[in-house]
Amino acid sequence: YVNRPHLDFRGYCGTLEAGILRPGQRVKVLPSGKASTVARIVTFDGDLEVAYPGQAITVTLDDEIDISRGDWLVAEDAEVPLADAFEADIVWMHDTALEPGRLYDLKLATRDLAGKITRIDYQTDVNTLEHHAAERLALNAIGRCRVEVAGTLPVDDYRVSPGTGSFIVIDRMTNVTVGAGMVHRMLESEPPYEYRTHDSKAEVVWNRSSVTPEMRAHIKGHAGKCIWFTGLSGSGKSTLANALEVELNRRGYHTMLLDGDNIRHGLCKDLAMSEADRTENIRRVGEIAKLFADAGIIVITAFISPFRSDRAAARELFADGDFIEVHVDTPLAICEQRDPKGLYEKARQGKIKDFTGINSPYEVPEKAEVQVNTDTMTQEAIIAKLMKVL
Repeated sequence: YVNRPHLDFRGYCGTLEAGILRPGQRVKVLPSGKASTVARIVTFDGDLEVAYPGQAITVTLDDEIDISRGDWLVAEDAEVPLADAFEADIVWMHDTALEPGRLYDLKLATRDLAGKITRIDYQTDVNTLEHHAAERLALNAIGRCRVEVAGTLPVDDYRVSPGTGSFIVIDRMTNVTVGAGMVHRMLESEPPYEYRTHDSKAEVVWNRSSVTPEMRAHIKGHAGKCIWFTGLSGSGKSTLANALEVELNRRGYHTMLLDGDNIRHGLCKDLAMSEADRTENIRRVGEIAKLFADAGIIVITAFISPFRSDRAAARELFADGDFIEVHVDTPLAICEQRDPKGLYEKARQGKIKDFTGINSPYEVPEKAEVQVNTDTMTQEAIIAKLMKVL
C-alpha cells in the first residue's frame, strides 16, 4: 500500500518476506528496476533500526520514484527473475475442474492479474507419488502446470522463498478461490502478439483477450453456439434458418444469421465455385461463426457446404455441444422441382458447372445432430424440434 497521509510523507507499506532490512540500504523496485536508498523504517510504535522477516513495516526512500501496489522492494544487487510464464505445482480446490486455456485471476503476493494455465504437464498421485497424464485437474488433485500471466512480474521459486513463490487462483465470474500454486521455475513464453518467419511464411501468434467467452455469455444471459444448416440448394435451409432466428429473437436470445448468398456478396466475393474455392468459403464462414459464438451470440448458418471434411473442420473450431449440425435432407427431386433460383435447370443445360447434386457431389452428414425434411415436415414442426434440441 502507498501511504500518503500528507504531502511531506510517502511511505510504502508491506510485509518483509525475506532478508533483513536497515535504513541506508540500497534497494530497487521490481519490475521497474529503479533504485534508491531506504531512508526510514516506520511502524506504529516508532522507527526501526532493523526489520526482520514477517514484520509489517512502512518504508520511505530518499528518492520519489514510481511504486505501485504489487511492486517489490529488493536488495539492489538481488537477482530476482521477471517472468510472464512459469511452471508451478497447483492444488485444485473446487468442484469445477481446472480447464487449461481458461482465463483466471491470479494473486501472487499483493499483485493481482489475469492468467491462464496453458498446459498440465502431469498429475501427481498423492498415494504413490507417480505422475500421470491429465487434461484437467479435479477437486483435490495436484498437478505440475504451465502458467502464463498478462504482464511481467517478479517471481521466486517457492522452495527458496515461499511468501513470494506462492499464488492463488481465483474464478473470474464468482471471485471464489479455486486453487493454490507453488512456483517451480520460470519459463520462456511467446509474446502476446508477434509476426514470426518460418519457411518463408509469416506466422501470427494469437492475441489473448482478457475478456473471456464466459464473461460475454454472463452479460447476455446465454452462451454462444453455432447451428449449421447444410443441404442441397432448394432444400429449405435459408427459410428454416430465418424462421429459427425469428423464434430465438422472439424469446430474447442474441442471434446472427449467416446466409450463403449474402456472404458471397461481401466476405467471399473474391471466390468462385470450384471445389477449392468452396472449401475456402466454408473455412471463412466457420471462423466468422466462431467469433460470433465467442461473443455470446447464437450464430445460424445456411450453406450447402457439400463436403464432410469442410463441415468437420468448422466443427473442430467449437467445444463439444457448441456446434449443432442440421441436415436438411430434402430429396433432390423435390429441390429440383422447387428450383427457386432456376439453378438446376441451368446446370442440366450445362450453363453452370460444379453444381451440387447435378455435376458435383453432396456428401451426406454421417452424424448430424438434427435431420429434417421440408417435404414431409412442416416448418412449425421443424422449428419446434430444433428448439427442443437447443
